[in-house]
Amino acid sequence: DGKGGKPLGNVQLLGKIDGNMLRANVKLAPKFALDFMAGHAVDWYLMCEDLPDPESRIMVDGKDIVMQWRRSNMQSLEGLTKVMRENFRACGYPIVLSRPFDKRTPSHQCGTVRMGDDPGSSPLDPFCRAYDHQNLFVVDGGFLPTSAAVNPALSIAAQALRVADHIRKTELSA
Repeated sequence: DGKGGKPLGNVQLLGKIDGNMLRANVKLAPKFALDFMAGHAVDWYLMCEDLPDPESRIMVDGKDIVMQWRRSNMQSLEGLTKVMRENFRACGYPIVLSRPFDKRTPSHQCGTVRMGDDPGSSPLDPFCRAYDHQNLFVVDGGFLPTSAAVNPALSIAAQALRVADHIRKTELSA
C-alpha cells in the first residue's frame, strides 16, 4: 500500500482500448465521444488476489455451464484503487475512471482442485496426483489455491514439468 501495510495487488498497463470497447459499458454515449476519450486515455489494470471461497464454483446445469462467483478481497481492491487514483492525479491525470471487472471477464481461474498434504482438505497431493484416483494427475491451474493477483502461467508450466518428471521417475521407470 506504499505505507508499510500489506500488499494490495498489482498494477500493469492494459492493452489499448477503443470506443467500441467503451460502448459495451456506456451504450448511450456518442461514438465520437468514446473514440475521443479512448484516444486520450492510458489504460491500467489493477488486480488483487481473489481469495478462495468454497461457494465460488463452476457447475453443470443440464447442457449449461454455470459460473457461480463471489467477490472476495474487495477491501484490497478498494485500497489499491484509492492509492492509484491519488498517484495518477499526482502525475497529472485530470480524470481517473475505474470500473471493476465482473464475471463476464474471468481470468486466471484456479483453485478448483487444490493440492496439499492433507487429503481431508485437498483432493491432490503435492505432485498433483488425486488422493482417491491414483492414475489421475491434474496440472492445469486448478491445483493452485490462488493466483496471488498475478498471471500464474509460468507457475503452472513449472509444476506441470515437475509433475511430468515425477511421473517419469516413479511410474514409468520399471
